[in-house]
Amino acid sequence: MINSNVKGFNQALNQLNKELSKITTNKYVTVGVHEDENARPDDGINNATLGAIQHFGTDKIPARPWLDVGVESAAGEIVDTMEEGIEDGLDADTILNRVGQVAVAGVQNYMDELSSPGNAQSTIDRKGTDNPLIDTGELKQSVNYDIVSSKPTEGIG
Repeated sequence: MINSNVKGFNQALNQLNKELSKITTNKYVTVGVHEDENARPDDGINNATLGAIQHFGTDKIPARPWLDVGVESAAGEIVDTMEEGIEDGLDADTILNRVGQVAVAGVQNYMDELSSPGNAQSTIDRKGTDNPLIDTGELKQSVNYDIVSSKPTEGIG
């Protein structure tokens, strides 16, 4: 009796390891403003710098964290996307691409909805809106994802 249980356990464990190897990867999804999306045609500042200024603030601009908080706002949907991909038998690269798309959408939606701290009245007058992260939309549109083969050493968390 014990041998059959052990044999069944070992078969189940082998099958589980086989399935896990299909989705296990040493790749990472990075979300943010990547080099290829960095240029701003009308300014001397690039999107990565603008994003950092907005995220961390300066002496005159309050911090408006948007990147990590935006990804975090999509955490439930990211987990669901991963679970669905595993259940559907998708390979790791396909799952990572779907996760990247969901994370980018989460960040962009968060940027649309952020309202605090609000803009100064002079900024509202210039922009015509009080959304502190949206002016031309260039920063928001520059948010993208990438799949990399080594653990990122730059960026936010």
